[in-house]
Amino acid sequence: YALDHYKVLRCIKAVEYAGKMVDWWAQLVLCLPTGLMLSCLVFKANCEPNYYCLNDGDTVIACAAAFFAHLFLHTLCLMFVVPLFGREASGDDADSVTYKSVCERLACSWFTSNPIYCLRSQYIYKHSPPCTFYSPGKEHLMELNEELGFYFDNDAAPEEDFNAKLVDTDALKANFDKLKAKLKKDEPADEQKDAEGAAKV
Repeated sequence: YALDHYKVLRCIKAVEYAGKMVDWWAQLVLCLPTGLMLSCLVFKANCEPNYYCLNDGDTVIACAAAFFAHLFLHTLCLMFVVPLFGREASGDDADSVTYKSVCERLACSWFTSNPIYCLRSQYIYKHSPPCTFYSPGKEHLMELNEELGFYFDNDAAPEEDFNAKLVDTDALKANFDKLKAKLKKDEPADEQKDAEGAAKV
């Protein structure tokens, strides 16, 4: 655990969960706490008025049976019932997508993630500007070179202001004043409608 903790926090620059398998496994793991809840329900219902009353050994067996039956049914539902309600995935337009359009959107490519190629580009091929090595969070430093096929260009993200207030009270006050002014405008119109309604009566 300590090694994994260190690797995730100190060694891995970025993590991307792009598939549905993470969600599927999360739903599968959810069967454990829900199964325990069912076991607790079976245990608590034992010897309650108008319910069954089992001895100690049978109670343990009933709780375990409820737990494993829930695990079995939960897994079956995930494997066979849930897919029935899914929709067909739309096409990814792979036939019409070009290399340029992908590189304009994504900074990481075979070239930019290859440190040897980046060194060759700078020191052997003498490209100007050379291929910039991709580093997560530093995408704004990558240089545009359309002749070499490097189309990614982006601005740096704004720096976080650690002195900023947690709540923008000035903006809240301005919005509150606008709301009060709007309500005051609507009040005379409502009074006029009420007066017209009373006159008709």
